[in-house]
Amino acid sequence: MKRIPVGPLRAFDVAARNLNLSAAAEEMNVTHAAVSRQVKQLEDRLGVKLFERLPRGLRLTAQGALLAEGTRAAFDRLASALEDVSTPTVRRKLTISTFSSFNARWLMPRVRSFSILFPDVDLQVITTAQLVDFAREDVDIGIRFGGGNYPGLHVMCLFRPREIVVCAPALLKGGPPLKTISDLRNFTLLHDDSHHSWARWLNAVGAKGIDARRGIVCGDRNSMLQAALTAQGVAIASEVFAASELAAGRLVKVFENEVASEYAIYAVCLPRRLNDPMVSGVMEWLANEAKSSRDASPPPSE
Repeated sequence: MKRIPVGPLRAFDVAARNLNLSAAAEEMNVTHAAVSRQVKQLEDRLGVKLFERLPRGLRLTAQGALLAEGTRAAFDRLASALEDVSTPTVRRKLTISTFSSFNARWLMPRVRSFSILFPDVDLQVITTAQLVDFAREDVDIGIRFGGGNYPGLHVMCLFRPREIVVCAPALLKGGPPLKTISDLRNFTLLHDDSHHSWARWLNAVGAKGIDARRGIVCGDRNSMLQAALTAQGVAIASEVFAASELAAGRLVKVFENEVASEYAIYAVCLPRRLNDPMVSGVMEWLANEAKSSRDASPPPSE
Protein backbone atom coordinates (compact mmCIF):
# COMPACT_ATOMS: atom_id res chain seq x y z
CA MET A 1 0.00 0.00 0.00
CA LYS A 2 1.55 3.30 -1.10
CA ARG A 3 2.13 5.99 1.50
CA ILE A 4 0.60 9.11 -0.01
CA PRO A 5 0.84 12.49 1.76
CA VAL A 6 -2.49 14.08 2.66
CA GLY A 7 -1.71 17.31 0.76
CA PRO A 8 -1.80 15.82 -2.76
CA LEU A 9 -4.91 13.77 -1.90
CA ARG A 10 -6.67 16.90 -0.66
CA ALA A 11 -5.68 18.84 -3.77
CA PHE A 12 -6.96 16.03 -5.96
CA ASP A 13 -10.26 15.80 -4.02
CA VAL A 14 -10.97 19.53 -4.37
CA ALA A 15 -9.96 19.53 -8.04
CA ALA A 16 -12.18 16.49 -8.68
CA ARG A 17 -15.17 18.27 -7.17
CA ASN A 18 -14.60 21.50 -9.08
CA LEU A 19 -13.14 19.99 -12.29
CA ASN A 20 -11.20 23.23 -12.54
CA LEU A 21 -7.73 23.96 -11.16
CA SER A 22 -8.36 27.68 -10.71
CA ALA A 23 -11.55 27.04 -8.72
CA ALA A 24 -9.75 24.42 -6.63
CA ALA A 25 -6.89 26.85 -5.94
CA GLU A 26 -9.36 29.53 -4.78
CA GLU A 27 -11.14 27.09 -2.45
CA MET A 28 -7.83 25.95 -0.93
CA ASN A 29 -6.45 29.51 -0.82
CA VAL A 30 -3.31 28.53 -2.76
CA THR A 31 -2.03 29.22 -6.27
CA HIS A 32 -3.12 27.47 -9.46
CA ALA A 33 0.43 26.18 -9.87
CA ALA A 34 0.45 24.68 -6.35
CA VAL A 35 -2.70 22.63 -7.02
CA SER A 36 -1.40 21.52 -10.43
CA ARG A 37 1.92 20.50 -8.89
CA GLN A 38 0.28 18.42 -6.12
CA VAL A 39 -2.07 16.66 -8.53
CA LYS A 40 0.89 15.86 -10.82
CA GLN A 41 2.81 14.56 -7.79
CA LEU A 42 -0.08 12.24 -6.94
CA GLU A 43 -0.30 10.97 -10.52
CA ASP A 44 3.43 10.24 -10.52
CA ARG A 45 3.23 8.36 -7.19
CA LEU A 46 0.29 6.25 -8.38
CA GLY A 47 1.58 5.81 -11.92
CA VAL A 48 -1.79 6.63 -13.47
CA LYS A 49 -3.40 9.61 -15.14
CA LEU A 50 -6.22 11.03 -13.00
CA PHE A 51 -7.43 13.93 -15.18
CA GLU A 52 -7.71 14.75 -18.83
CA ARG A 53 -6.76 18.43 -19.26
CA LEU A 54 -9.35 20.20 -21.42
CA PRO A 55 -9.23 23.76 -22.81
CA ARG A 56 -11.71 24.95 -20.18
CA GLY A 57 -11.31 22.57 -17.28
CA LEU A 58 -10.70 18.96 -16.33
CA ARG A 59 -12.33 15.59 -16.88
CA LEU A 60 -11.76 12.60 -14.60
CA THR A 61 -10.28 9.48 -16.12
CA ALA A 62 -11.70 6.10 -15.11
CA GLN A 63 -8.93 5.77 -12.49
CA GLY A 64 -9.54 9.35 -11.37
CA ALA A 65 -13.29 8.76 -10.92
CA LEU A 66 -12.57 5.68 -8.81
CA LEU A 67 -10.11 7.57 -6.60
CA ALA A 68 -12.42 10.58 -6.31
CA GLU A 69 -15.15 8.37 -4.87
CA GLY A 70 -12.75 7.13 -2.20
CA THR A 71 -11.25 10.51 -1.28
CA ARG A 72 -14.70 12.12 -0.99
CA ALA A 73 -15.89 9.43 1.43
CA ALA A 74 -12.66 9.62 3.43
CA PHE A 75 -12.64 13.42 3.77
CA ASP A 76 -16.37 13.41 4.67
CA ARG A 77 -15.68 10.93 7.48
CA LEU A 78 -12.73 13.01 8.66
CA ALA A 79 -14.86 16.18 8.70
CA SER A 80 -17.56 14.37 10.69
CA ALA A 81 -15.01 13.09 13.22
CA LEU A 82 -13.51 16.57 13.64
CA GLU A 83 -16.97 18.02 14.22
CA ASP A 84 -17.73 15.37 16.85
CA VAL A 85 -14.49 16.17 18.66
CA SER A 86 -14.96 19.94 18.55
CA THR A 87 -18.70 20.01 19.37
CA PRO A 88 -19.47 20.37 23.10
CA THR A 89 -20.85 17.33 24.86
CA VAL A 90 -24.56 16.88 24.27
CA ARG A 91 -26.37 18.27 27.31
CA ARG A 92 -29.24 16.50 29.01
CA LYS A 93 -32.11 17.85 31.05
CA LEU A 94 -33.28 16.42 34.36
CA THR A 95 -36.61 17.51 35.83
CA ILE A 96 -37.42 17.37 39.54
CA SER A 97 -40.93 18.01 40.81
CA THR A 98 -41.25 19.11 44.41
CA PHE A 99 -43.17 21.41 46.75
CA SER A 100 -42.24 25.10 46.91
CA SER A 101 -40.96 25.32 50.48
CA PHE A 102 -38.59 22.38 50.02
CA ASN A 103 -37.37 23.81 46.73
CA ALA A 104 -36.70 27.31 48.07
CA ARG A 105 -35.23 26.36 51.42
CA TRP A 106 -33.40 23.07 50.83
CA LEU A 107 -32.95 22.26 47.15
CA MET A 108 -31.98 25.68 45.73
CA PRO A 109 -29.13 26.25 48.24
CA ARG A 110 -27.59 23.01 46.91
CA VAL A 111 -27.82 23.50 43.14
CA ARG A 112 -24.16 24.57 42.86
CA SER A 113 -23.22 21.15 44.21
CA PHE A 114 -25.48 19.64 41.53
CA SER A 115 -23.81 21.66 38.76
CA ILE A 116 -20.33 20.61 39.87
CA LEU A 117 -21.28 16.93 40.01
CA PHE A 118 -23.36 16.97 36.80
CA PRO A 119 -21.77 19.63 34.56
CA ASP A 120 -23.49 18.33 31.40
CA VAL A 121 -27.00 18.18 32.90
CA ASP A 122 -29.44 21.10 32.94
CA LEU A 123 -31.65 20.95 36.05
CA GLN A 124 -35.29 21.99 35.79
CA VAL A 125 -37.38 22.20 38.95
CA ILE A 126 -41.18 22.27 38.91
CA THR A 127 -42.96 23.29 42.10
CA THR A 128 -46.43 21.96 42.69
CA ALA A 129 -48.58 20.67 45.51
CA GLN A 130 -49.89 17.90 43.24
CA LEU A 131 -48.38 14.42 43.09
CA VAL A 132 -46.54 13.69 39.87
CA ASP A 133 -48.13 11.38 37.33
CA PHE A 134 -44.96 9.85 35.91
CA ALA A 135 -46.93 8.17 33.13
CA ARG A 136 -48.17 11.53 31.78
CA GLU A 137 -45.66 14.15 32.89
CA ASP A 138 -42.09 14.79 31.74
CA VAL A 139 -40.61 14.44 35.23
CA ASP A 140 -37.61 12.31 36.20
CA ILE A 141 -37.69 12.55 40.02
CA GLY A 142 -40.36 13.63 42.46
CA ILE A 143 -39.73 14.80 46.02
CA ARG A 144 -42.69 14.25 48.29
CA PHE A 145 -43.65 14.95 51.88
CA GLY A 146 -45.83 12.13 53.10
CA GLY A 147 -46.10 8.63 54.46
CA GLY A 148 -43.87 6.94 51.89
CA ASN A 149 -46.50 4.62 50.41
CA TYR A 150 -46.17 5.26 46.68
CA PRO A 151 -47.11 2.08 44.77
CA GLY A 152 -45.25 1.36 41.56
CA LEU A 153 -42.40 3.75 42.35
CA HIS A 154 -38.86 3.42 43.67
CA VAL A 155 -39.05 5.22 47.04
CA MET A 156 -36.03 6.58 48.92
CA CYS A 157 -36.44 8.29 52.29
CA LEU A 158 -34.30 11.40 52.60
CA PHE A 159 -35.11 12.48 56.16
CA ARG A 160 -37.83 13.25 58.69
CA PRO A 161 -37.71 16.95 59.62
CA ARG A 162 -37.78 18.24 63.17
CA GLU A 163 -40.53 20.71 64.09
CA ILE A 164 -39.46 23.64 66.27
CA VAL A 165 -40.88 26.98 67.39
CA VAL A 166 -39.22 30.03 65.82
CA CYS A 167 -39.61 33.79 65.75
CA ALA A 168 -37.66 36.90 64.83
CA PRO A 169 -35.32 38.29 67.52
CA ALA A 170 -37.17 41.62 67.30
CA LEU A 171 -40.34 39.96 68.58
CA LEU A 172 -38.62 39.16 71.87
CA LYS A 173 -37.46 42.73 72.49
CA GLY A 174 -39.66 45.10 74.42
CA GLY A 175 -42.71 42.83 74.50
CA PRO A 176 -44.10 40.22 76.86
CA PRO A 177 -41.68 37.48 77.86
CA LEU A 178 -41.52 34.24 75.88
CA LYS A 179 -39.61 31.93 78.15
CA THR A 180 -42.08 29.13 78.75
CA ILE A 181 -44.56 27.42 76.46
CA SER A 182 -47.46 28.91 78.45
CA ASP A 183 -46.19 32.37 77.40
CA LEU A 184 -47.39 31.59 73.87
CA ARG A 185 -50.83 32.79 75.02
CA ASN A 186 -49.52 36.35 74.63
CA PHE A 187 -48.28 35.95 71.04
CA THR A 188 -49.85 35.55 67.62
CA LEU A 189 -49.51 32.00 66.32
CA LEU A 190 -48.54 31.75 62.66
CA HIS A 191 -49.86 28.78 60.66
CA ASP A 192 -49.02 27.53 57.17
CA ASP A 193 -52.25 26.28 55.53
CA SER A 194 -53.96 24.80 58.59
CA HIS A 195 -53.86 24.67 62.38
CA HIS A 196 -52.58 21.09 62.39
CA SER A 197 -48.88 21.81 63.01
CA TRP A 198 -49.42 23.84 66.15
CA ALA A 199 -52.01 21.41 67.53
CA ARG A 200 -49.70 18.44 66.97
CA TRP A 201 -46.62 20.19 68.42
CA LEU A 202 -48.41 21.43 71.53
CA ASN A 203 -49.92 18.00 72.14
CA ALA A 204 -46.51 16.30 71.69
CA VAL A 205 -44.82 18.51 74.30
CA GLY A 206 -47.74 18.19 76.70
CA ALA A 207 -48.76 21.86 76.64
CA LYS A 208 -52.15 22.69 78.17
CA GLY A 209 -54.47 25.66 77.95
CA ILE A 210 -53.24 27.09 74.62
CA ASP A 211 -55.70 27.47 71.75
CA ALA A 212 -53.86 26.05 68.74
CA ARG A 213 -56.49 27.43 66.34
CA ARG A 214 -56.00 31.11 66.99
CA GLY A 215 -53.65 33.27 64.99
CA ILE A 216 -53.01 33.80 61.26
CA VAL A 217 -53.19 31.17 58.54
CA CYS A 218 -50.54 32.32 56.04
CA GLY A 219 -51.26 29.93 53.15
CA ASP A 220 -48.00 27.98 52.93
CA ARG A 221 -44.74 27.51 54.80
CA ASN A 222 -42.80 30.05 52.78
CA SER A 223 -45.36 32.76 53.57
CA MET A 224 -45.50 31.70 57.20
CA LEU A 225 -41.73 31.95 57.58
CA GLN A 226 -41.73 35.33 55.85
CA ALA A 227 -44.30 36.54 58.39
CA ALA A 228 -42.10 35.17 61.20
CA LEU A 229 -39.03 36.92 59.75
CA THR A 230 -40.84 40.27 59.92
CA ALA A 231 -41.85 39.71 63.59
CA GLN A 232 -45.54 39.14 62.86
CA GLY A 233 -45.78 36.23 65.28
CA VAL A 234 -44.42 32.83 66.34
CA ALA A 235 -44.27 29.92 63.91
CA ILE A 236 -43.88 26.16 63.89
CA ALA A 237 -41.15 25.42 61.35
CA SER A 238 -39.26 22.40 60.16
CA GLU A 239 -35.66 22.94 61.13
CA VAL A 240 -34.66 21.71 57.68
CA PHE A 241 -36.48 24.66 56.08
CA ALA A 242 -35.42 27.37 58.54
CA ALA A 243 -31.74 26.39 58.74
CA SER A 244 -30.28 29.38 56.86
CA GLU A 245 -32.36 31.91 58.81
CA LEU A 246 -31.41 30.28 62.11
CA ALA A 247 -27.72 30.22 61.17
CA ALA A 248 -27.82 33.89 60.19
CA GLY A 249 -29.71 34.90 63.34
CA ARG A 250 -32.73 36.17 61.42
CA LEU A 251 -34.81 33.62 63.30
CA VAL A 252 -34.25 32.14 66.73
CA LYS A 253 -35.29 28.81 68.15
CA VAL A 254 -37.61 29.79 71.01
CA PHE A 255 -37.73 26.50 72.95
CA GLU A 256 -35.43 23.49 73.06
CA ASN A 257 -38.38 21.18 72.43
CA GLU A 258 -38.26 19.35 69.09
CA VAL A 259 -41.00 17.16 67.67
CA ALA A 260 -40.32 14.76 64.80
CA SER A 261 -42.52 15.57 61.84
CA GLU A 262 -45.54 13.38 61.26
CA TYR A 263 -44.29 12.68 57.73
CA ALA A 264 -40.95 12.25 56.03
CA ILE A 265 -39.47 13.60 52.79
CA TYR A 266 -39.00 11.06 50.02
CA ALA A 267 -37.39 11.04 46.59
CA VAL A 268 -39.30 8.87 44.12
CA CYS A 269 -38.91 7.78 40.52
CA LEU A 270 -39.99 5.01 38.18
CA PRO A 271 -37.94 1.86 38.97
CA ARG A 272 -36.83 1.47 35.34
CA ARG A 273 -35.35 4.98 35.35
CA LEU A 274 -32.67 3.81 37.77
CA ASN A 275 -31.07 2.12 34.73
CA ASP A 276 -30.27 5.63 33.49
CA PRO A 277 -26.95 6.69 35.10
CA MET A 278 -28.13 10.30 35.17
CA VAL A 279 -31.27 9.53 37.20
CA SER A 280 -29.56 7.04 39.54
CA GLY A 281 -26.71 9.51 40.02
CA VAL A 282 -29.05 12.33 41.00
CA MET A 283 -30.93 10.05 43.40
CA GLU A 284 -27.58 9.22 45.03
CA TRP A 285 -26.71 12.93 45.15
CA LEU A 286 -30.00 13.70 46.93
CA ALA A 287 -29.32 10.95 49.47
CA ASN A 288 -25.80 12.22 50.16
CA GLU A 289 -26.97 15.81 50.52
CA ALA A 290 -29.63 14.70 53.01
CA LYS A 291 -27.10 12.69 55.03
CA SER A 292 -24.65 15.60 55.19
CA SER A 293 -27.27 18.22 56.10
CA ARG A 294 -26.81 19.54 59.60
CA ASP A 295 -30.44 20.60 59.54
CA ALA A 296 -31.90 17.13 59.01
CA SER A 297 -32.59 14.20 61.25
CA PRO A 298 -31.65 10.68 60.19
CA PRO A 299 -34.44 9.11 58.13
CA PRO A 300 -36.98 7.04 60.04
CA SER A 301 -36.49 3.31 60.16
CA GLU A 302 -38.42 1.54 57.40
